[in-house]
Amino acid sequence: MQKCVVSPAVIANAIDAPIDFADLVDAGIKKPARYMGHELGVEPRDWLGSQVRWALTYPEIYEVGSSNLGHIILYSILNAVPGQLCDRAYLPGSDLASRLRERHQPLFAVESRRPLPGFDLLGFSLSYELGATNILEMLDLCRLPIRASARGDLPLSDPAAPPLIFAGGPTATSNPEPYAAFFDFIALGDGEELLPEIGLVVAQAKAENLSRSDLLRDLAHVPGVYVPSLYAPGEDGVTLQPLDPELPSRVLRRVATPMPHYAMGLVPNVETVHDRLTVEIRRGCTRGCRFCQPGMLTRPARDVEPEAVIEAVETGMKQTGYSDFSLLSLSCSDYLALPAVGVELRNRLADQNITLQLPSQRVDRFDNHIAHILGGTRQAGLTFAPEAGTQRLRDIVNKGLTDDDLLNGIRTAMQNGYRKVKLYFMIGLPGETDTDVLGIVETCEMLQQRCRELGRLNLNITISNFTPKPHTPFQWHSVSTDEFVRRQSLLRHAFKALRGLKVNFTDVRLSAMEDFVGRSDRRLAPVIEAAWRAGAGMDAWFESLDRTYEAWTGAIAEAGLKGHYRQMELGSWSSVAALDREDLEAFCRQPLPWDHIDTGIDKRWLADDLKRALAAAVVPDCSFDGCSSCGVCGPDLGHNVVVPAPAIPTQVAAKAPPSQRACRLRIRFAKVGSMALLSHLDLVRMLERSLRRSGLPISFSGGFHPLPRIQIALALPLGARAHGEWMDLEFSEQLTPEHLLQTLQPLLPDGMRLLEVEEVPVNGPSLSQEVQSAVWSFGLVVESGISPDWSAAVEAITASSQLIWHDTDKKGRPRERDCRSALISLRPLAEPKGHALSLLLETDVDPMGRSLRPLQIQHWLSEQIGDSLKLQELCREELRLARC
Repeated sequence: MQKCVVSPAVIANAIDAPIDFADLVDAGIKKPARYMGHELGVEPRDWLGSQVRWALTYPEIYEVGSSNLGHIILYSILNAVPGQLCDRAYLPGSDLASRLRERHQPLFAVESRRPLPGFDLLGFSLSYELGATNILEMLDLCRLPIRASARGDLPLSDPAAPPLIFAGGPTATSNPEPYAAFFDFIALGDGEELLPEIGLVVAQAKAENLSRSDLLRDLAHVPGVYVPSLYAPGEDGVTLQPLDPELPSRVLRRVATPMPHYAMGLVPNVETVHDRLTVEIRRGCTRGCRFCQPGMLTRPARDVEPEAVIEAVETGMKQTGYSDFSLLSLSCSDYLALPAVGVELRNRLADQNITLQLPSQRVDRFDNHIAHILGGTRQAGLTFAPEAGTQRLRDIVNKGLTDDDLLNGIRTAMQNGYRKVKLYFMIGLPGETDTDVLGIVETCEMLQQRCRELGRLNLNITISNFTPKPHTPFQWHSVSTDEFVRRQSLLRHAFKALRGLKVNFTDVRLSAMEDFVGRSDRRLAPVIEAAWRAGAGMDAWFESLDRTYEAWTGAIAEAGLKGHYRQMELGSWSSVAALDREDLEAFCRQPLPWDHIDTGIDKRWLADDLKRALAAAVVPDCSFDGCSSCGVCGPDLGHNVVVPAPAIPTQVAAKAPPSQRACRLRIRFAKVGSMALLSHLDLVRMLERSLRRSGLPISFSGGFHPLPRIQIALALPLGARAHGEWMDLEFSEQLTPEHLLQTLQPLLPDGMRLLEVEEVPVNGPSLSQEVQSAVWSFGLVVESGISPDWSAAVEAITASSQLIWHDTDKKGRPRERDCRSALISLRPLAEPKGHALSLLLETDVDPMGRSLRPLQIQHWLSEQIGDSLKLQELCREELRLARC
């Protein structure tokens, strides 16, 4: 991989005009619409008038990052701060990354389209141990130094100063040390209140022209901000201590109250991983599962008031036009108001063809009320996480779940129509034996047998590998890659005897690297950098796992760090059990690389909970039982906020969406500008959401999955503009063309223009049957630069008695077709300009929607002139209907 050499000129010109987006991103880039920004909810920002310019940079592709709730909430909050501006950026695909490097163009923000070096702060979300290589990739694409020490000491007010680079997220909060060399500071914990405070400090520093180092010293005094350069290892070589005695010896993470109304900030133009409205109902989890880092890092638990949840969902569905919504929490079932809130929302949205989805739930709280609220006209899937296959092991890890709980939950699901359930298990948990491993198979078999009279139960099983995490009672535990391989083999063999199961295993090499990076210290920075330079980005794990694993292990070996953290591990479970109390306490008192990060949980409590695990003692959930004295609750981090369960409303039966066909309106529209980068499926999705927001009485199809009655005459190729397309919309009530035009046009994005609307008979021919011909304009350029005889080449095409096209059918078999009968006319739009020619093509469209395409003309003309041609300025000028 070619990496950039940072030039001072690049940094000095960082705040130049926005990039030439149309030149950089075209149909030659995979899924180009992911880069165009200007989603629903984006508002104009005052670049020149902003005192502080943020870019929240998510180190995953757009489809992942833009659907992350925390990313959108922080973006919305920062844009609400007077004098501050927040834009967004995402990891580009490999094709755009290569083009950026070829053109020496820095990575840009999707809204302003300004190069990222022109911002004051770049904030990365670090939510996964191996995600750091993606961050380095983005910094390199920004043409910025990847190490904080190389970014100089210029004040941010200097145009040549690079932005402050910081990280937040669960991985950054739990143990920032492996990544410390790459960041100017780390934002610990919740960011809703912390980031605006940081913005105020940065604004003042810019006004006072403070140097970068002075600004970082000021930021280090903000609660929740950790500046790695101001801390260094003490005499023991492990404990991090402040270089300035005025700084705190331990940096406390921040805690904020959930703000559900910020969840509806943006609606992407393309389909995303979580393509729905997401509203947080509870933050934090106090179940106390001993393997679970999020449950330790997010205490105390904070419930959202039911009225706020209902209002956020109801308002959000109207503003966004989504057909699905999700209620989010680490453990949704622990939100006692869930049944009441869910039923109330289901009642209010009963006739709107809307589906509710929930993430993994507690199976012991799954009941008929929750089964009722899930899904809608479309039943969503169910996911439960038993984690372990035996009661003994579930007690060791403090899962708080019995076989009866699991069975009752699955039976309830099946009694409510569910036949497919996803279950999550882990192997390698402390204290696990082969009996526990095989208990996973026995549990699945038991569920199938004891639910047999209810129907066939199909299980989708995911087996992950336990990796010890900082700030958990198992942070001292040892894991073995060889043992993972053996136990996976044991399960694969045992699962062969069962039917109706699909089993997925996490690759042990991926888990090994997660473990190594997650519990390391500052010595790992060269390893992360070397792995990135060897091509070990996150996507590489899925493209070439062997090569990526070798890149990581090679970098670790070269740094001489193989197994360096084993000194902090206790060894096997039997070895731990053999230690007497004093030896165990002494071992657990040893310093760890993350001890200077104060999560609120007392390290002594973690050691005590490890002892309770040795005794398989279960600790109750402190949200509903007595305090477990973990150390979190108090004036700094607050206390558990648990909303009592309200009364559950009477259930209203779900209604099928209206399917009456009272009116059909035919619309001629244009699709221009950046909208040309939107695929056909994303265009349909955008229209569906716009119609939902409009409140117009759209008619739906029948069946299991009702869809709005929208028909677009003929799909456009990606990147093509259009000036005269057609679509039909059907409505359940009579609607005038004028009302549709006035209501729908303001809800569509720029570049989507409704040109005329007319009513057509509901029972008349379908739109696709009415299409007779298409008119295209496009340009061709000889890539070698020669000036051919364009007239002779075009005449040869039009005079030909055959135009043979070779391609393959849907099964991949070669075929050839004579397309001459589809050609109506082909002529130059203007006099040829040397190596360039503009053409106008009119082609017949058959009843199957087949016609000649400019791509075919390009191919045949290329054969005529004996040189490669580039297709550009593609536009379908009009589709002609039978009546036109």
